[in-house]
Amino acid sequence: MCRNLRWKAFYGKRWPTQEDVAVELMTSDSPFSCLMTCQAFGPDGEIAAPEACDDTRTCFRPSDRVPAATRPVS
Repeated sequence: MCRNLRWKAFYGKRWPTQEDVAVELMTSDSPFSCLMTCQAFGPDGEIAAPEACDDTRTCFRPSDRVPAATRPVS
């Protein structure tokens, strides 16, 4: 996930696994925005959304808040 992707409904929230993040994002109806442009699109003109903001884009910056892929919750 890109560190510049923002969605107002979950500010500051953390999830135990990447799977939990994905479920929350796919069931959310919150609009997304890019921190670099403060718009619904990134600096490359493409949409800002979880499924679109990945390492194939030149503006992508990996998030340091993304949990390990399969770390079990204790």
